[in-house]
Amino acid sequence: MTLMPSPYRALPPLNVLRTFEAVARNAGFTRAGSELGLTQSAVSRQIGQLELDLGARLFTRGPTGVALTSEGRTLLDGVRAGLDSVLLASERVRAGRRAGVLAVGAPAAFAAWWLVPRLGRFAMRAPDVEVRLAVVDAEPDLDRLGLDIAFVLRPSPAPRRDDEMWLLREAVFPVCSPAFRQRHELHGPSDLTACRLIECDGAEAPEFGWRAWLARFGLSEAQVPWARFGDPGLALTAAIDGQGVALGRSPMIDAELAAGRLVRPFAEHLSARPEHLYALKWRQPLAQSALAFRDFALDEACGCELAAGPCGMPPSEQDTAAVADLGGRRAALRVLTV
Repeated sequence: MTLMPSPYRALPPLNVLRTFEAVARNAGFTRAGSELGLTQSAVSRQIGQLELDLGARLFTRGPTGVALTSEGRTLLDGVRAGLDSVLLASERVRAGRRAGVLAVGAPAAFAAWWLVPRLGRFAMRAPDVEVRLAVVDAEPDLDRLGLDIAFVLRPSPAPRRDDEMWLLREAVFPVCSPAFRQRHELHGPSDLTACRLIECDGAEAPEFGWRAWLARFGLSEAQVPWARFGDPGLALTAAIDGQGVALGRSPMIDAELAAGRLVRPFAEHLSARPEHLYALKWRQPLAQSALAFRDFALDEACGCELAAGPCGMPPSEQDTAAVADLGGRRAALRVLTV
């Protein structure tokens, strides 16, 4: 029998690559040694041997630390990608040995205002499933991030996919605290000129920013005072505290409206719909814990007038098998997304 040589025989030892990554990240041998439990001289020897093996200088030494050379930056990109892959694969193996662990991803605002307040109900339905929630605002690569299931944004209408299920659309409208509305006697949009408007900088859609709304009302930005925040959660908290009028996103703020911490100061019909919807994306094959979570998410979404899933599609888009009473035939809705 002929033994095939290992394709990794020229690979530097893993412990040396870990040392190299730590030195690059810490910009110094001493700090890297403290992190790894090595002396400064041991770190220096490992880096020196690595440079000798590769035939290239990886760092330049200076009075304040070390800096990567161009060759060092090239190696660092590959080392980090490789270590990330090993780490994620190891976590998937560990998670597979732990029954009932479910890794869920969601955008920050959606997680804070919609998902987290509902996780207690999922825990009651599936007490043996441990949910690990990660904030993921960009399009997630489930395999790379080690996620089983994730909430994602899709254009509306979104194409149908076998590994996704539509859940929710949003409605955007002005909100403020009850006390703020009383103090300012808000009767119509023109009264906004006497109010502080709470803006979230970097809003991802025109419907989430005040500029489009003021133009809609025929008001100038120069006519109103502003309070600006870099996070939608902070902007909403400021509105709850009575600091001004913000743009709220339903169903994310429905709990605040139901509790009376926020109110809609103008007519109920004054709202806008963003050109996207939230969908649930899962890794196939669908694990039992992910299936339970998907059913939970569908139940939560179907109880909302902004549902975008099988129970909330416009009649022209409904499959005949999905025309079911929400109270008695929920199973028929799920069949469409298996």
